[in-house]
Formats: sequence, structure tokens, C-alpha cells
Amino acid sequence: MRALKQSAKRWVLALSLVGFVRFPSLSIPTSPLQEGSPAAWEISLRELGVSEPLVLSAPSGEQWVTIPVPQGLRPVELIGRLRSTPGLNGGRLEIGDGVRTLTWVPLGLAERTLTVSLRGAPVTRGRLTLVWRLIPPPRLDICAAGSSERVELEDLRVRLEGSPEPPRTIAGFWPPDLRVLEINLPADPGPEEATAALRLVALGARLAGRHPLTVSIRLGEGAFAGAADPWRRRIEIRRGEARLRLRFDAEDAFPALEIQAPPERVVELAEGVIRYGEVMAFPEVIPQRIAPAEEGISGPVTLAELGWPQIQMRGSGPMEARLFLSQADLGGPVRGVRLRLVGRATPVPEGGTASLLVFLNGGLVAAEPLPVGAFDRRIAFPDGLWRRDNTVIVRVDYTPPGGECRVGAHPITVFIDGRSSLEFQRGQNLPPGFERFPQSLMPGFGVGLRPLNASTLQAAADLVVMLQQATRRPLRPEVRPWEEAVRTSGGLALITEEAEGLAGLDLPLDPRPFRLVDVDGREGFRVDPGRAFLVLEAFEDRGREVLVLTRWGREVDLGRWVEGIDRELGWFGLQGDVWLWPVGSEPVAWRVRGSGWRVEPLPPVGGGVWERLWPWALGVVLVGVLGFLIWAYPRVVRRRPAGLEGSGRPADSHSHKAGSG
Repeated sequence: MRALKQSAKRWVLALSLVGFVRFPSLSIPTSPLQEGSPAAWEISLRELGVSEPLVLSAPSGEQWVTIPVPQGLRPVELIGRLRSTPGLNGGRLEIGDGVRTLTWVPLGLAERTLTVSLRGAPVTRGRLTLVWRLIPPPRLDICAAGSSERVELEDLRVRLEGSPEPPRTIAGFWPPDLRVLEINLPADPGPEEATAALRLVALGARLAGRHPLTVSIRLGEGAFAGAADPWRRRIEIRRGEARLRLRFDAEDAFPALEIQAPPERVVELAEGVIRYGEVMAFPEVIPQRIAPAEEGISGPVTLAELGWPQIQMRGSGPMEARLFLSQADLGGPVRGVRLRLVGRATPVPEGGTASLLVFLNGGLVAAEPLPVGAFDRRIAFPDGLWRRDNTVIVRVDYTPPGGECRVGAHPITVFIDGRSSLEFQRGQNLPPGFERFPQSLMPGFGVGLRPLNASTLQAAADLVVMLQQATRRPLRPEVRPWEEAVRTSGGLALITEEAEGLAGLDLPLDPRPFRLVDVDGREGFRVDPGRAFLVLEAFEDRGREVLVLTRWGREVDLGRWVEGIDRELGWFGLQGDVWLWPVGSEPVAWRVRGSGWRVEPLPPVGGGVWERLWPWALGVVLVGVLGFLIWAYPRVVRRRPAGLEGSGRPADSHSHKAGSG
């Protein structure tokens, strides 16, 4: 009966716990439309990194978007919401696939639902191209309207149908769009195996484009189970005879890629797998350059190499083209940048005027009358305007004869050739801090992990994803033993669970409890002793650019640092040279060096060394006490008085026997 009661108690306890356990769920941005039906799928353009609302400004707004379509799925429909300003009433919005117009939508005053059939739209190399083009009403005064008249598109989604087909070859392993990447390594990975994993993660970040990528690093766990998810890929790195193979656990499940090799060859095999992904997602463009750069000038890097093979502007009134460039896209930190603008323009009708203007990050850097015919100009960008991430606007202000700024009246056409290029000198023009990255990690950089375990490798993978998504150029991390990494030259990322290994580095902030005070001694920020935190620092040390990620306090997991970063902004949201996330508070970022703030360390409670060693000391004491008891107990028992041996308690002689009255 007693055993039955104990069993019942255990069941009651187990059932009561069910109500308090929350099982984590993975939110897949691209999901089936109907529960349990894999025949219909939906892709949100916002989750692909497209900013909403999608804006098309008069007079000739145009937006191109490429949408990844997994093998076996077909585009069916584009849906969303559309609204426009009153001045565009009577105009239309054309929607095409880059080759032909799929449909056009009349523009009115009311917000409306947008529904466009995509059946028959071509999918090239796993990607669907959609083009939105604004056609203003003929009566619109383009010169007066400027960019105030516009169309806004929101909640854009593409519906797909079909059944995702798993890849059957290693060449087809990588999808056109990647959402989740899982990598399993040996339980005790070496630097070479960690290097292979981080380079595969960098490729995954390039395939993910502008939307977040979820990376999961596992060490020494069992084989992955199959899953019917076209946006997820799983890789297993093993030791053994060199080979690559896809392992299918079920007929319809997506396979795991096994990379098996001895440690000295694993990077070589991983690079082969990476090349398959690069060829599919990034076709090589080799434009013909116009002429060699001048002596002392590096480059050039052409616009075609950066993704703009040709730019065309046609119409009346103001027309502009926007180019988004980062220093990392040019292969490293640069200064003294010049834009070599090559193109041609049709003649301006008699009585009309046209100007060519170039802006860098909102500042006007060049203005001149629009040349007639072919032109070739060099435009210097001031170092004071040149940042890590830059927006270049090439603008044509055209007023037709008599100021007749109607749609279609006396249009001109301006072509910007893809052979236009950026020339530059190598060197830094930004203060030390996060804005020097990722360009300071080109063409390759060292990585030090201490210790090399699942937590530090996960933290490194998330760091590589953030840095890679800030540039088009591939990152090439190389994990090295800690002591070698600390001494290496060139760009460096150090990730450690213990801050003691950072001694000798010129850190902006000593990762221990501290307070910040200004020049008048007033406190601006404080981390009290005993409070754990994560910290990421960017600084210059002996001529090299260094990133350091570490923690204070064992109760915080280093691998969770990325949870404190804005997922939409990513690396672009970091400013200054120190990012810190105290447990129980919001993350903060600021500039320590050159800002007037002074860091004052605070003494840890109970002494820093004792705070870390007391669990070990307590364990030693307990083991000693237990050993003493084991040694002393037999001796105490042997020395019992002889009269006590074999005697029972006095009450035992008067105890009742069973059944006695």
C-alpha cells in the first residue's frame, strides 16, 4: 500500500509539472498556408529583408526584388496592400517579371488590396524577379511634384504551390535562400574543424541575404534527423577517410551533408562545398575595364562587379539612381575614394536645361551641366563624408523646353555604364570602433576561442553571420590556437569565457565591474560587483584591428550574446567601441575612447580570486570531511565498551509477542 501511494504521488507531481513546462517552438518565416498541407507555401517579402512600405516615388519610381523559389515549388500569386498620394490619381502601377508586364493596377484615392497572378512567371536559377514600375498620370507636373507623390506597398507576400524536392547531388545541396543552418562537429573539435564550420556559416549568411540566419552549432551529438524543410540545411563534420556524401534518412526528407576528413584536410573539403554555393548564388561578372588606374591609386572596382551592370534613367524632371556601397565591398578599409563616372546621354532639346549632380551620404560632391553624348568624369569623395556604409546618388535635374514637365514630354535618356568604377587608396579614415568592421577583416582574419567548446564556437558563428551580412565579399575566418591567435597580425576576433586571457591587449574597457564618470566626476553608468554581463569591444592594438567578446560571471552563457542585438539592424546597429549587456537590463553601446568618459574599476565583492575559487574550496573541504569519517568510523566502533556488545534495550525484554493478550 505504501508503494502504491508513493507511485501515485510521483504521477501527480509529473502531471502537475506539465502545466508549467513550455516547449520551445521554431518559427519558420516561410510556412505552409494550411496546417498539414505541404502543397501551398507563402513567403513574406519583409522576412526576405525588403523594407516596408516599399516606396515608388514620382516621376518614374522603380523597384526590383528577387524572390527565392525552392526546387519543386512554383509561384502562384502576389498579394499585398497598395496606397498612393492624391496627385497620382489616374496613373498606374505596372508589375512585371523583368521580361514582360504581368499586370497593371490603376491608382486611385482609396487603399486597395493587390492581387497579381504569377502563374507562368519564369524562375531562373531558383529565383523569381518582380519589378514594380510607377507610371504617373499625364497631367502631373513632374518638376513641381518632385518625390512627394508616391506609391506605398505593404504586407507583400508571394504564394507558392507544389512539393519541395530534396537535393539529390552535392552540387544542388544549397538552396536559393537559407533560413536555418545546423552544423554538428566532433565532441573535441580542433582549429581546422572549427575553421571549416565558420566558413560554411559565412556562406550561409551570404545565401540568407538581408534576413536573419539561425545557426545552431552542436558538438559530438547524434546524427541529424531528416526534415521536410526547404529552407533548412544540416551539415555533419566527421573524422575519417576523406569523402563527401548526402545522407538520406527517409525518402522524402531533406538530406544531411556529411563532410568526413582528417583534420588537416577538412578545410579543403569544406571549401569545395562552399564553391558549389557561390557559383549558384553569385554568378561571376568580369566586365571590361576602361583603363588602368593612376599610379598610387588602388582598384578600380567597377559598378558591374558590385551588382550594377548598367543604369538607365529616362524621362523628364528629376531622375536619380542610388548606389549602396560599403568599404568592405571594396576589399578593405579605403580612403581618398574617387568615382569614375562613365556613360552617355541623349541631347537636351533646345530651350531645355539639364544638370548632373552626385551626392555622397546626403552631401553634394559634384554638380555640372549634363554632358551631351559620351562622358567620362572623375569625382573625388571627401574623406569626411566617406563612411563604412555609403549611399551614392547620381541625379539628373532636367527641365524640358518651356518648363513643360509632363509625363512623356521631351524625354531624355541617360546611361551609366557598368564600367564606371571606384578608385581609392588603402587606409583607415574612421576612428577605432565597430565602424571599422567588417572591412578591417579583409581578406582573411584570425579567430581565437578559449576554450574551444560549443559556447564559444556558437558565439563565433553568430558573430560571423552578423559581419558577413554587412558586405557582399566573402569572409574567411581562420581559427587558431589561443596563444597563436593573440600574437597574430592582421584582423582578429577573440572570444573567451574568462577575461584573464586578455591581459596585454589595449582594451577600451577592462571587462570587470566598473563605473563611468565624466570630466566633472559625475557617474553616467555603473555595473556593480556581483552582476554578470556580456561585453563586445572593438579597438586597435599594435596596428591591428581586434574584436573581443567575453563575459563577467559564470551564470551568463557567452553563446547567448546575439540575443541582445537588434535582429533587423544587425551589425549596422552597433555604434562606438563597447557594447555591453548586463543581466536583467537592456544592452547599451557607447564610445569609451575619445569621448571624455573615464572608466573606474570597482572592487569585486569578497575578492575576485576567492569569488571564483570558493566552489572548489568547498568541494575540497567536503571531500576531506567525508574521508575523515570513513577513516574514524571503524576505529570508534572497535572501541565500544564490552558490556554493550550483544545487549538490547531494557524495553526489549518486555515487548509483546504477536497474538498475546
